[in-house]
Amino acid sequence: MKMTEFCDHLYDESTDGYIQILKLNDDENGEKTIKIYNTKNDGLRDVVEELHKKEDVFLSPNTMYLPKRRVENIRQFRALFQDIDCESIGLEKAETVYIIWLLHYEGKIPKPTMVTDSGRGIHLYFRIKNAPYGALNTWQELQDYIYYQLKHLGADRKATDGARVLRLPGTINSRCDNNCEVLYIDNDIEYSMYELREEYLNYKPKTYQLQMQETKNIDSRVICNRFFNSYSLHMERANDLETLCRLRNYDMTGYRNMAIHCYAYWKGIYVRDEYELENTVIELNNAFTEPLKDTEIHAILRCIPKAIDKFIAYEQGLRSGELKRVSKGMRDKEGYWYKNETLIDRLGITSKEQKHMKTIIGIDEKYERNNERRRAERRNEEGLTKREQEKNKTIEAIKGLYEKGYKQVEIVKELGLSKGRVSQVVREIKTKKV
Repeated sequence: MKMTEFCDHLYDESTDGYIQILKLNDDENGEKTIKIYNTKNDGLRDVVEELHKKEDVFLSPNTMYLPKRRVENIRQFRALFQDIDCESIGLEKAETVYIIWLLHYEGKIPKPTMVTDSGRGIHLYFRIKNAPYGALNTWQELQDYIYYQLKHLGADRKATDGARVLRLPGTINSRCDNNCEVLYIDNDIEYSMYELREEYLNYKPKTYQLQMQETKNIDSRVICNRFFNSYSLHMERANDLETLCRLRNYDMTGYRNMAIHCYAYWKGIYVRDEYELENTVIELNNAFTEPLKDTEIHAILRCIPKAIDKFIAYEQGLRSGELKRVSKGMRDKEGYWYKNETLIDRLGITSKEQKHMKTIIGIDEKYERNNERRRAERRNEEGLTKREQEKNKTIEAIKGLYEKGYKQVEIVKELGLSKGRVSQVVREIKTKKV
């Protein structure tokens, strides 16, 4: 059965976490209701067989560590994927698959390991060696890269987040009354995300990127600052904002609009489902001591999809080797590239609050952290500086010779030290201070 082949391609004995399946139904009033199945790999095929030939069934390619489908709950990335609604732009499925294979042979995209008919279009899967949530940045960059290469064929940006569900082969798409089925499977291919990153993202090792940073007049670098690229930076800034809210006990009065605007955009880099993003933003807003009105939230959210499109275009342009730089116009209209100084000012972040942040920090805090790092690097495992280590070494050498019966003048000659230094240590030895 093709449904079983589909499951076997994505999930095996290494699968960990919950696989979520959604079944859409019409109630008595014609409204859509959702039945949710959360299953582990060992029970997946029983659920799939139960839903054979049913209408509107969807499955999550990636697994969750909790039976709740959200990006932050991802346990394993099992595949990269793309939802291509080719018929909406006048392309036939066979023609679209042919173009996709041409793009692969031209070196633009990896070869799909599985292709399915979704009823109104096609789904592409690129099976990968399973990776944990910590690989989210790499997964999202690759997902966006493939989307960017295929968007002219009808690729759906909304279907590019890690918690997405796609139609299950062996079921029916009620919107067009067509069967969903597997068209192609290659079980011999399993990609490593890190190999794909080096091949397709114009990615350089971290040491090389840091060297690039220190070179003047280079505009085409992928890395954004010393520690983060643009994807990981957005994630950490969202985390910093959540930290700021907790530090203030969610009293964000005077800063609510800026906080929600930034949070929606930063979260939207990874949460592409607009309904899920809306719920995530509303959840934060409702925690405020004085929440924004629903109309204000929706006004902010309306701006986010366009900004995400611009972000993807800019970032994937860089990874395609284009020479780009963040212009003032782009900051204002085509994505939100706020400097730390701007965020600190517009969110009123104090120097004390910055100490709890990872990315939103001012110059003073940055210098303080660098100094702390340098101080730590100067000390050994026992917390001693190089000078303190040398001092202890000298004392031990003098002590060793003295205990062997050497006279002070002999110790001076043997170690090449001053008479005063040797006398000082010998006095300390006699008084048992060392």
